[in-house]
Amino acid sequence: MQFLIPVPDHDYYLWQLLVQAAHLRELGYEEDAHYLVVYFNDTPSDRLRRLFESDELRCYLHAYPDTRTDKGYSASMKPWLLSRYFDQFPEMGREVHNYLDPDVMFTHPMDFSPYSAHDGRWYGSSTRSYTGADYIRSKGEQLFLDLCRIADADPDAVLAHDHNSIGAQYFIKDTDAAFWEHVERTSVAAYHHMRSTQDQYHPEGHEYPIQAWCAEMYMTQYARVGAGITPIADPALDFHWANHAASEWDHKAYFHNAGQTAEDGVHFCKITWQRSPFFKDIRVSPESASSRYVDLIRRTEETFPTLVWE
Repeated sequence: MQFLIPVPDHDYYLWQLLVQAAHLRELGYEEDAHYLVVYFNDTPSDRLRRLFESDELRCYLHAYPDTRTDKGYSASMKPWLLSRYFDQFPEMGREVHNYLDPDVMFTHPMDFSPYSAHDGRWYGSSTRSYTGADYIRSKGEQLFLDLCRIADADPDAVLAHDHNSIGAQYFIKDTDAAFWEHVERTSVAAYHHMRSTQDQYHPEGHEYPIQAWCAEMYMTQYARVGAGITPIADPALDFHWANHAASEWDHKAYFHNAGQTAEDGVHFCKITWQRSPFFKDIRVSPESASSRYVDLIRRTEETFPTLVWE
């Protein structure tokens, strides 16, 4: 199994890269991990250069200058990086990859064989609650139709696969640069559309308008349908959030270090640590699933002693 992880060249994401790389090493997966890093201002940061020059890392690092035409939607970086990677290495499109964000860890070693067949199916974690058609249509039926139009997707086909809305972590196979170029282009258009119409599609009684930041997730789903790929939401690929209970750890395949937006002394809040959590006093409850992530941060300090920073 190959692992694909898109990452921006910023301390906040690079420390997550190191923590995840330490975790993948513990599982024996590091040498199959490919980090796709976009750098800015025409030159990699000093921090990224150190990672490239180090012989401590066993993962692959691929760096690309940010040449996106429209940089107004930051998350378009993800499909754009995949398009650059598959353009550079088209033969890799025939491989099976587990797509991950850099803040993800496995709760246990996985058997990847159920997801490795070239069967026209992409398996993933269910994200229907926030990427499914019901959620989008709850903001406005016309908004759903607009997003399908932007994606050049048949609404009926999208609805036919809605029960298998997948995202966050999923398996990519038999793909190419053109597919991801389409996702990048349409996600930017969808994001701008949702932002410009958010007042129109903010029904009474809804605390928030549509989550425009999910545009690349919506467009990836619709592009899959348009390409004839069958998505499968496998309960075996469910994941924990940062504010879940440690007692449930073994019941799901992944831990996704997200969902905690403020410090509360119980759960780890990653956005607090924009520069680095290394060697810092981090207070979390041992009853929180995120305490396992804090333990991993401590082990990362030992695994990469010359690469971590305060």
